Amino acid sequence: MNADVLSLHQLVKRYGGLVATDHLDLNIRHGEIHAIIGPNGAGKTTLIEQISGAIAPDRGRICFHGQDITRTTMHQRVRLGLARSYQITSVFPACSVLDNIALAVQARRGSSMRFWKPALADGALFEEARAIGCRIGLAARLDMRAGHLAHGEQRQLEVGLALATSPALLLLDEPMAGMGDSSGMIALLDSLRNQLGIVLIEHDMHAVFQLADRISVLVSGRIIATGTAEQIRRDAHVRKAYLGDEAMA
Repeated sequence: MNADVLSLHQLVKRYGGLVATDHLDLNIRHGEIHAIIGPNGAGKTTLIEQISGAIAPDRGRICFHGQDITRTTMHQRVRLGLARSYQITSVFPACSVLDNIALAVQARRGSSMRFWKPALADGALFEEARAIGCRIGLAARLDMRAGHLAHGEQRQLEVGLALATSPALLLLDEPMAGMGDSSGMIALLDSLRNQLGIVLIEHDMHAVFQLADRISVLVSGRIIATGTAEQIRRDAHVRKAYLGDEAMA
């Protein structure tokens, strides 16, 4: 069994009388794809924001590789190896795909961000950026302006920007949203399996059941079930609370 890369202990987040996260416990194993599903308003994005450091929980602990990071900043969490794709760096639409990734690699290194002059002189930086571009399936698009990419390719680039930080855990909030064909993203995430942990929030149940090693079902801020895709499909409480007939599809 893989060791836990992330552990949440009795996490609570309230907004006035609304309890968005209700004494939640969750463990994410190293190298697994762990999907979190649930109806709208269940608290999924609020949970991701607490893990990433965008918001602080009212109670409870967040541990990453056994270290309590509950009160650390987002930037500190990124340096520790916890990345949320769209929060790592903004895509520069007028710049090439390769330049976007190279700047993300440069930011990870902590070198001067005087933009392109230092980066252009660093062959090793571009070699690493090119390898990441190939890894995310954009080898044929490296010289294209990022703003000219198709929507699905831009989402792949966002994952690449996160990978440029060398994360141990990647947080993804609906990466298939707006995609007519999610096969490219599914293939990309599947290729990352066992290399790093992935927490995946996604409404595309086909993608979830195809990708997830384990699934947790969140309803009203509480996790009502965690298990394999088959266990979740067959769970009567889950079908009643969320999946319905989709569980049998």
